Amino acid sequence: MIEELLSFVNKEVQIASALETICGTLVSVDGTAVTVRTSEVFGYENGSYSIIQLRFISYIRLL
Repeated sequence: MIEELLSFVNKEVQIASALETICGTLVSVDGTAVTVRTSEVFGYENGSYSIIQLRFISYIRLL
């Protein structure tokens, strides 16, 4: 599963868990969690980030 998620890095995704649905740019994937940049000022790397544990994710899809 990690290999498939790595192909989504730097792409716009929607991630759903039991508690919320988040849209943003997938920044990184590791063995336990994904990091998503949820807002961005164009031309800068700042923004809000969400770290979501893989075990809580219901689905991830490209937007």
